[in-house]
Amino acid sequence: MKREALKLVVFDMDGVILDSEPLHEGARRSMFRELGVKEDESLPNPVGTSASAFWGEVIRRNGIKGFDGDMLEKKQYDWVIQKIIHNRLSATEGLLDVIKGLKREGIPIALASSSSRDLVNEVLKYLAIEEFFDITITGDEVKNRKPDPEIYLKVLEKAGVCAENTIAVEDTVSGVGAATAAGIYCFGYRNATSGAQDLSKADRIIERMEEITEWLKI
Repeated sequence: MKREALKLVVFDMDGVILDSEPLHEGARRSMFRELGVKEDESLPNPVGTSASAFWGEVIRRNGIKGFDGDMLEKKQYDWVIQKIIHNRLSATEGLLDVIKGLKREGIPIALASSSSRDLVNEVLKYLAIEEFFDITITGDEVKNRKPDPEIYLKVLEKAGVCAENTIAVEDTVSGVGAATAAGIYCFGYRNATSGAQDLSKADRIIERMEEITEWLKI
């Protein structure tokens, strides 16, 4: 894609904006212990679904009383934001330079995250990068989660741009699948802490955030 054709860059949050995937895993494990849930192959896969749906299935399979999926999703996200602050987690290395470079070029920036609106707002506020994002769409604002393209289609609609004038940055197979299904050129960001993710369907795989602006020559 030529620089002059680019009208929008869309970032995922967890594992892209900041390295929070291990915190979500830590939250789930802590909550399993509290709930008396054994960690084994019978647990549902948290990838590609909402935290609420994941916990709803955990509740169903284990006969847990007194909770619902939404309650446990909030508990997970509260745990994550507390750890982000306690651990003084910073934005992914190179991210600030990338988004500042995009802004200097007048390129709008969006965020498409499967996390909740509350968590997204807390993270962007904590990292002091709210001002850089022109559009944010979150998991509780769509019916279908990644790898369904709905969240990206909503971003495109809100931005008023076409998929062919957009690039996305994702670190998981479900995220890459969502972006490419929407017809968007996708950078697959290889983040070691996001687990063994198959990024082969990404249009370009990157190891560093700076590769985005290097590729765009800005």
